[in-house]
Amino acid sequence: MIVKENPISSQYHQVYFTLSISTVNKVFDDVITERGFTKKEQEKKQKLITKLVMEKIEDDLIEGELEKIEKIPICTRKYRYLTEVKRDNPLLVICQFCVLSPEVKIKFPPIVPLELLQVPFIKDVVQDFTDNILVQNNFFGEEEVMRATNDSIVTYDLSYVQEDFKLSEVSNLTVDLGKQEEESILFINCQKDDIINLDESDNVKVIAKVKGIHRMVVQELTDDIVIKINFLNTKTVSEFKKKIEDIFTFSTNSIALINYLTDFNIMAEDIVFDDYVKSHFLDNNVAPKKKKDLDMYFKEIKKELVKEYIIMVINLNYMDEEPRFLNNILEEYEFDKISFNTPTRIDSYQEYITKRIFETRVLEYCIDNGIIKEPN
Repeated sequence: MIVKENPISSQYHQVYFTLSISTVNKVFDDVITERGFTKKEQEKKQKLITKLVMEKIEDDLIEGELEKIEKIPICTRKYRYLTEVKRDNPLLVICQFCVLSPEVKIKFPPIVPLELLQVPFIKDVVQDFTDNILVQNNFFGEEEVMRATNDSIVTYDLSYVQEDFKLSEVSNLTVDLGKQEEESILFINCQKDDIINLDESDNVKVIAKVKGIHRMVVQELTDDIVIKINFLNTKTVSEFKKKIEDIFTFSTNSIALINYLTDFNIMAEDIVFDDYVKSHFLDNNVAPKKKKDLDMYFKEIKKELVKEYIIMVINLNYMDEEPRFLNNILEEYEFDKISFNTPTRIDSYQEYITKRIFETRVLEYCIDNGIIKEPN
């Protein structure tokens, strides 16, 4: 691969990538092997294969090369393909992106106000997490209720009816109203034996007859259940709840700190982005057309840019040090798996850890410089 840099401004950069025929063919081969496409599927799914090839070129090859250049990319990349993406054809791609500029100076307050570290709704968070982990470990039962609410599970028989003739029927289906699926709203406030018209098309009605309504009830958390759940080696109810409070407090405070520093720098009005940076985000189909909406849109973009500037500038000073809060981050990951109902999740693990290491470096910097007190 031939790589040629073309600086546009101190804040904006572009790089030309030239891929040989053999490199392009190898990417095609890798995508087909990884996805297991048969020859017949390759003929039918050419557009999908081309899209996957472009993603692999961008995510693997180009990102790998960007790590080698002296410039530090910030936020999203824009790609322009100057030649057609196909086998037996060399490829020329331009990658454009914002960069960390030496002209942009980050400011820090002398101290962060203590009110920032107050975490609201902590009891609700503990209760929601406890309910989730109990359900995921089958520590729950069901109780029958008279009327369906948004936390009910409704059992029903489904019928397809044309005039007075029943075309077909499916028995004992369930809908969890807590998941807020499209049909859920039709079951809210229903009672046993109610008939609900779900749909009608070409004189065929789709009808649900309610057979039963239940509500999930979690068991009371005990020391014995805590031991069986084995969340981060907690042994008692008090240990378990304290662990959840600590994880959520640390996570919330580390993000709140970044947001505060971002707002502090935006209020100072010392950071000005050039027209190339603005065009990168505004010259696309996503940006709104009306000036008022466009100004609001770029205001949010600017927040993200400043936030990433803060994170990257601080991380440049900590690259050779071991992350101080790695254990907190690993606990956060386990917390999120339960919170988002993915207890066996392993995908994106390294991406998650790396992202949070970068974010918590800001906390490290503020502690080291007396801007904030170290969490207990």
